[in-house]
Amino acid sequence: MNLHRIHQRVKDLNQNLVIRGTLILTLAGFSTRIIGFYNRIFLADLIGAEALGVYQLIFPLYMVAFSFTTMGNELALTKLVSEYKSRCDYLSAKTFFRVCFCINLFLGVIISVIMYQNADWLCTHVLNAPESADCLRTICTGIPFMSMKGAIHGYFLGLEKSSVHGISDFLEQCAKVLGLYVLSAYICQRANYSASFAVWGIVIGEIISFTYSIAALLIHNCKCQKNKYGSLPHYCAASKTTASSAKPIYYSKAVRLFLKDSVPLTTNRLALTVLQSIEAILIPSVLLKFYKDSSLSLTTYGVFSGMAFPFIMFPSTITGSLSTMLLPAVSSANSRLDTRYLSKLCEKSLHFCLLIGLFATITFYIYGPSIGMCFFNNKEAGQFLFQLSFLCPFIYLATNLASMLNGLGLATHNLMLTVIATGIRIGFILFAVPKIGMSGYIAGMFVSYLILTFACLHKLEKIISFRLFFLKSIFYPAVTFIILGCISFFGYCLIYEKHTGIPPVLLLFASIGIYGLVAFTPFLTVFGKT
Repeated sequence: MNLHRIHQRVKDLNQNLVIRGTLILTLAGFSTRIIGFYNRIFLADLIGAEALGVYQLIFPLYMVAFSFTTMGNELALTKLVSEYKSRCDYLSAKTFFRVCFCINLFLGVIISVIMYQNADWLCTHVLNAPESADCLRTICTGIPFMSMKGAIHGYFLGLEKSSVHGISDFLEQCAKVLGLYVLSAYICQRANYSASFAVWGIVIGEIISFTYSIAALLIHNCKCQKNKYGSLPHYCAASKTTASSAKPIYYSKAVRLFLKDSVPLTTNRLALTVLQSIEAILIPSVLLKFYKDSSLSLTTYGVFSGMAFPFIMFPSTITGSLSTMLLPAVSSANSRLDTRYLSKLCEKSLHFCLLIGLFATITFYIYGPSIGMCFFNNKEAGQFLFQLSFLCPFIYLATNLASMLNGLGLATHNLMLTVIATGIRIGFILFAVPKIGMSGYIAGMFVSYLILTFACLHKLEKIISFRLFFLKSIFYPAVTFIILGCISFFGYCLIYEKHTGIPPVLLLFASIGIYGLVAFTPFLTVFGKT
């Protein structure tokens, strides 16, 4: 009977695409994030906190380049390939891929050349950090590889072959760390490394990731040529002749259809990225007004953005994976007018995000200073983790609420809310940070995410009927997490003070891991059947 029950549970899990997809994406995300954390620790050790701040400054411009050359086009290609694949028209799907690849390559080369030639001006007048010019010039060499890789990933995602994307990201992270290690240990041996040296890790990662992606594409094309119908889905099996005789779409029409989807997506994403980039660019320059010291302001920004904030976002690997699966699930249920399923999915996913958020809040509140010292040997990083801990439930909820709204066709409304939230943070940067430092920015983040979360909840409540119970979703989990968190931290301190020879990092991981396992056990039935 027990074996039958276990088998049935596994079967239910396999049939629940939301849970299965979330688990797969979470495993892939955790592996890349863990490697990414090691890379940040390695960089903090290698170049120091001030150079890490200079290194972080170029990312707003890098993300603008990514949004303009890659992101919107990748999403548009995924949509079109998936649509034409459902019609068994693989020739047209390949045509769309060629169009996207050429456009991405053209945009990638143009943007990289423009940014490379104007690096000094951009860093002086936009970033307000002339010392970042070398970093920007270095990262420009990786932009074309990034844009071409995005087209390949979009094509494979449209074919429902997400493993290529996951393996590519994993290899990128590995190459980033190993490339820098090899360069620092065997090729560029010297006492002090500049911030631009660290950027070569990103370029190496992009090149290796692109190399794998293009190899996967070539292998896929060879298999398709050898087995002409092997890639056809089951519903095309009875129409092989139709599929094979279908004429591919004309390039002119393919370009027109592609731009029709990609331009709005790129515009929306670019608008958000520009606003978020303005936010990131303003922080170091405004911090200078508070500290009156360029070196200290860069160091503080490096600690916050390169050490503390990535830790706060680590649990979002789970909630981010869930949000990725929620969009198609909500969209599909909405098209079927399945209000009952939508209601259950909404309730359970929000309840799950609250659990993760509350656990992260209490963990970072209790363990924050210890994490800062253990991983970075930096008290300020621990203090930031302590302050940022209260943001966790709102950040994780906002991500999933946005995904639901996008699935319901409310992307424009979601964009407006995000723009308002970003504007609030920019306001706090301009008026609060010069007076109270980074605490003003953290306060701005709290206010903006609080407003964003409740605005999204209010909008969602008008469309989907759902209920969240205070005792079940907030009070009982919070009390459980607080009690068990205090007990686990007391045990951690007791063992740590006795100097038992256990590595501090391993002891910290074990303490938080056992705490999480015990704390979440009573709430494992949060999803159940939807």
